[in-house]
Amino acid sequence: MINRAVPVAILLAALPFSASAQGVTGGDLGIEYNAPLDGSDFGGTTYSGGLEYGFMRTFSMSVNAAAYKPDNISTTATNVTLHGTYQLSSIASVGGFYGYDSIEDEGAHLFGIEGGTEFMGGDVGGYIGRVEDEGTILGFDGSYDLRSGFSVIGNVDLIDIDDARLAQASIGAEYQMAAGPQFYTQIGRISGEFDGDSDAVGFFTIGAKVAFGAARGTTFDNRSVFEVLPGF
Repeated sequence: MINRAVPVAILLAALPFSASAQGVTGGDLGIEYNAPLDGSDFGGTTYSGGLEYGFMRTFSMSVNAAAYKPDNISTTATNVTLHGTYQLSSIASVGGFYGYDSIEDEGAHLFGIEGGTEFMGGDVGGYIGRVEDEGTILGFDGSYDLRSGFSVIGNVDLIDIDDARLAQASIGAEYQMAAGPQFYTQIGRISGEFDGDSDAVGFFTIGAKVAFGAARGTTFDNRSVFEVLPGF
């Protein structure tokens, strides 16, 4: 399943030269699979893609879309996120986002602020926003380059809505090919509280992403409730 990203990388290799002349600074396509560590059936696959368009040198607009397909459940959730990004410098960006989650004719609006920068040899980013008028969503992520294309990656995300709280934390490794896609794997834990009851489960993730354009992808990713619930 991950190997599908390889021919996509070859197909997109010719795009940056013609696309960047039109203002497109980057884009990406990805596929990811998540599964719980307790042996249950509640895993799932995420398909994602994004495109970013630059205005002048300091401002850009981007759109990210994703489809979340749980295992053994005949439904698919989706998210579309729009970003407006201001480049503070060559290493730091801030912006705002608007996202829309939908599943089985039900939907939720998300909006908030986000930012990212290089720090001590790595990349760090974060966001905070509202889910409708009912709760808060926030998260942090980071990566640190090692050598020969390998990096350490990690993230923490939290949703707090009414009487429910969900938190996810994971850490892993990423490998960026010299010319082609990047592959990654993570292991993490998701915990939840609802009406005084709590539960937690470990999970693992494996995925691949291919990026193109001068910016090598989009500045920010999807902002979604489903991103905090990987495959569940």
